[in-house]
Amino acid sequence: MIKSNYLIKFAVLAACLMSSTVAAYADVKIKARQTVSGQSYENTTYIKGRRQRHERDMGGMKMVSLTQCDLRRDVQIMPDGKVYMVNPFDDGTATTAKNQTVSQTQTTTKLENGGTVTTVYTTKDTGERKQMFGYTAKHLIITIETTASPDACQKNNSKMQIDGWYIDAAWNFECDRGYQNGYIPKSQKTGCQDKYVMKQLGANVKRGYPVWEKMTMFDDGGKETMSSLTEVLELSSATLDASLFEIPDDYREVKDSTQLYASLSSSSSNGAKMGNGNYDTPAANSGMSQTVKNAAKSE
Repeated sequence: MIKSNYLIKFAVLAACLMSSTVAAYADVKIKARQTVSGQSYENTTYIKGRRQRHERDMGGMKMVSLTQCDLRRDVQIMPDGKVYMVNPFDDGTATTAKNQTVSQTQTTTKLENGGTVTTVYTTKDTGERKQMFGYTAKHLIITIETTASPDACQKNNSKMQIDGWYIDAAWNFECDRGYQNGYIPKSQKTGCQDKYVMKQLGANVKRGYPVWEKMTMFDDGGKETMSSLTEVLELSSATLDASLFEIPDDYREVKDSTQLYASLSSSSSNGAKMGNGNYDTPAANSGMSQTVKNAAKSE
């Protein structure tokens, strides 16, 4: 059974590694499909300059995610409950000099209790090319391997392989989240903490936008734990209203995912569908491949 922590871990990792500056180009609308362990979900992605909107229907529950690069934040929205949650980009810096001093002191102490988790990111360009959606797509195979030192808090090693076709489109959406080598995630606030280091090997190839992409995850023994397939259904230019990328005025802000999903309990039958709680993965919607279908047929 798929666990949400796998999705969160690799979504955050991919977001860290796929960072660059975004320029303003023509607006784009993309319809896609994602299949995970035999279950498929369709979604629609809208891109306008430095902002992206991602809509999906998860078993009858509509979810909307905004990535506002200009404001350095992600926003997760529940239209049925009319609530939203803001997730600022976390670059590890403190908001004030005082907090920064305290944070550095605490981090130094906590790091003595942990070890080092190293992630190696390798890109291979196979040299294969083909026409997809009017663009020349390149075939890349990306491997992401994470290993922990013997004294690390997180003992599990892991590997993810991404096999995909990517296009170099002017509107390609990537967001600079400011992650640094050695950065400690904000979620590790207490107890044992590790230092995180990232390395890049292989060809220095810009990935581009995924029009067909398969991700496979493996445990430290090499056994496959999960796979997902993303395939683009439609890709078109469209003039988009700026309001699509804003938080609605009549929505209420909540501070955590528990409050976010609790808002659905009073909205018709959707409250009964929040069930397994595997949807609280806003990081998975910032910069990671959007789902896709029948790309090969567009050759």
